[in-house]
Amino acid sequence: MLEDVEPHATPRLSGHAELVDAALAALARGEGSVLIAEQHGVLGRRALVSRVRAKAAQAGVRVVHGRATHVDRVAPLSTLRAALSTGTPGSHHDFDVSHLTALREIRTRLMDLSAGQGLLVCLDDFHHADEVTALALRMLVPELAGTPVLWLLSVRRSQASAAVLGVVDVLLEAGARRLPSRWPTGEDVRRLCARVLGAEPDQAVVAIASDLDSDTERVVRALQDAGHVRVADGKAVLASAGQPLPHWLVTEVRSALGDLSGPTAEVLDAGAVLGRRFTVHEAAALLRRPVAELLWAAALLVETGVLAAVTSGLTFRSELVRRVVYAGLTEPVRVALHREAADVVAREGRPADEVVHHLERGGHHGSGAVVDTLRKAVRDRTGSAGLAVRLLDLIRDDTGDLTVDAVRLLGAEGRTEQAWDLAVRALNRTTDAGTETRLVCALAELADARDPGHDHLVVEYARRASARPDLAERDRADLAAVQAYRLAAAGHTEAAANAAALAGSAGGEAVVLGSAARAQIALRRGELGRALELARAAVHEADRAGPPQRGLTSRLWLCAPLVALDRFDEVHSTLDLVARETAQLGASWPVSRWQYHQARAHLAAGRLRSAAAGAELAVLTARESPSSPMLGRALLLLTEIRTALGDVDAAEANLREAEQLGGAGAARLTWRRVLLLCESDRHDEAAEAAEVLLTSADLIAITASAPTPVAPVLVRLARHRADERRVDQIVRVARELSERNPGVLWVAAAAAHATGLRDRDVGAVIRAAELHRHSGRAAAAAAALTDAGQLAFEHGEGRQSRDLLEQAQHRWTAVGAGQRLTPVPDAPDRDPDDPIPSPSLELWASLTETEVRVARLVARGLTNKAIASRLTLSPNTIGTHVRNAFTKLQVTNRVELALQVIAHERKRT
Repeated sequence: MLEDVEPHATPRLSGHAELVDAALAALARGEGSVLIAEQHGVLGRRALVSRVRAKAAQAGVRVVHGRATHVDRVAPLSTLRAALSTGTPGSHHDFDVSHLTALREIRTRLMDLSAGQGLLVCLDDFHHADEVTALALRMLVPELAGTPVLWLLSVRRSQASAAVLGVVDVLLEAGARRLPSRWPTGEDVRRLCARVLGAEPDQAVVAIASDLDSDTERVVRALQDAGHVRVADGKAVLASAGQPLPHWLVTEVRSALGDLSGPTAEVLDAGAVLGRRFTVHEAAALLRRPVAELLWAAALLVETGVLAAVTSGLTFRSELVRRVVYAGLTEPVRVALHREAADVVAREGRPADEVVHHLERGGHHGSGAVVDTLRKAVRDRTGSAGLAVRLLDLIRDDTGDLTVDAVRLLGAEGRTEQAWDLAVRALNRTTDAGTETRLVCALAELADARDPGHDHLVVEYARRASARPDLAERDRADLAAVQAYRLAAAGHTEAAANAAALAGSAGGEAVVLGSAARAQIALRRGELGRALELARAAVHEADRAGPPQRGLTSRLWLCAPLVALDRFDEVHSTLDLVARETAQLGASWPVSRWQYHQARAHLAAGRLRSAAAGAELAVLTARESPSSPMLGRALLLLTEIRTALGDVDAAEANLREAEQLGGAGAARLTWRRVLLLCESDRHDEAAEAAEVLLTSADLIAITASAPTPVAPVLVRLARHRADERRVDQIVRVARELSERNPGVLWVAAAAAHATGLRDRDVGAVIRAAELHRHSGRAAAAAAALTDAGQLAFEHGEGRQSRDLLEQAQHRWTAVGAGQRLTPVPDAPDRDPDDPIPSPSLELWASLTETEVRVARLVARGLTNKAIASRLTLSPNTIGTHVRNAFTKLQVTNRVELALQVIAHERKRT
């Protein structure tokens, strides 16, 4: 009992001690009074009653105690008789069966016992008292008001009869006092739990503590010690299970439940095992009892407040009671009930995770029907990856279809490492050719989230499986599609094309992965419309074959072709759909991918600020899975965007990190390095880096798919080196790409731009700018206008140059890169009286490399501070270089210096 264990400190509520002291003082004066302790929680008011009894005994007051039970309601005066017949001298006195005679004898007995220091009469669980006892109190209390008798009644209103409630209300109206005078609020309980646990409690912990009328602190500590409440990261949460509860807590809660036996106890046992809202039918099926036999028991449990009736059945009013009932089951009984429960909940169509929960606690044994139900849940993807893995452990089978499903579900939830390990382990054990094929197909898609080294591993697994003599033709086609998909991802275009030809179009993986591979090949070859057509075929087949998670992967295959075809609205609609499906399925792995593609689309359309925000988000998300290639790709994309915005230092840091990570592709890295060097005015280095790209097999692929048009940049760098052969090569590639994609405006614009730069044709570059504008590529249009303005200036068309550069400035500002261009100094149209100064090669040759770079940046309109930031030097050092350039070129101001730079550049080209 609680009295036998030294209690922990319990929070004292306002008015508690004062009321008891006042009542004991009244006894000393020979006056009677009534204290009513109303019960609200699980344990009732036993702790409070025990403390009042102990305090009264210390004061020399005689104490008698009785506890009403359910049977008291059919035994008149049994509650009072029990109290007055125990714990006092002459305890076995028998009262006359006549109520009036018994009442007179009780009154006499009370007066005798109160002689001296007074008498405390404790009637616990008074709500179970019989009607005669209730009426007796209504008579005895006022009659003994002048006698030192203190009544302490512990009552739960929700379970009291009308007669008991009537007497309690009459006593309160006559001056009885409630203990305590106020009940703790939810905030009171939360603070108490936070103090005891040293952490912020969750709502479940607060709910259990709120169900306790007393000894709250002690019970919360006991739950924590037993592992039912766990504290981590400043949060206290209710755990699903823990160690056995302390014996004293189990005893007290069971005592508070009353004398439950037979069907009532069985219903509680069944509900505790089911562990949630349950129906009488489920309890009957679990216990293998007719429903009719349990209906009255369920009704009684609801009436007594142990269970609550809810819309979908019954539930425990207190989670603590459920845990205590569950703890009271012996291990063999508990295991047997869980094993039966697995069948019951499976038949009732409960979630698959619930079925597995019972199987795990039932000794991993389940009927064939249960296992079939769980297999179907995994196959239909109504269960989670965790369910599939738990089921694998239950049935000890890691080489069949269930393993394939588990691998795909794990991959869909972003648990790539676990999925990969499971698939490889199964591949090394399976003997079935069909299962091996499906596992390799699952690996092919997992490799999208792994570093590029895994492409070759998947290809080798596919080749090994293809060599099996017992392989079906359909499986052989699927394995060829796997090889094509991974070879295309690795950049081996010809090998991928050969494998894709072997895959054919038999359906299933041969269509999904085969079409996805062909789409990548077409994109690399610059066949943009064909790439989109094939990607759509892959998406259609993936949606048809399922599961829903796979649709997320396939829809992302559409993004690159759509961007390359200027279909920006379709890109964003597709990505919005992917985002919604990602949220609905609770998947995490697609997030960084759709963020990346969204930022890439924004960059192509010239929405640079939106692109930067999206790419930064993609980098942050990808950092959560650093082994994924998405981090390197997102960093390279952010490099390109920040370069376009003129944030050279940040772009350089992003590029260095991407290089250290590796796996992003040499061509991608080189292209971003070229852009960064151009923006830093390091044209010689940029031209050297571009030479690597010009000799790469990826030149067409980069030219066809990069968000920033490639050909004009490479032409400018080839002109910088006066390499006409390279200029012609780049123009030829751009034109071939345009001929291959009639009607794609940006491709035609890039070809016109590159040709105009080669031929120094201002009109061609202006037409390119107009085509870019119509295609929706605002930044590309601004770049073309900039080049057109510079060409016009070189031709001496000062007014046209100014107009074009002002248009370019307006467009750069509109896309968020207003710092990219400052119009060159005013110069009138060419006439004999005002020519661009003739360049002096000797004077120019006297400049150092740094002075040349500074002079070029001055000509672009940058201030000393901006140049210092660009070149990572101090403004004072830049000022020195500017003054040296003035002296060596024999000019007196920045305008003249800019004219000298323009004259020198014109001479070179």
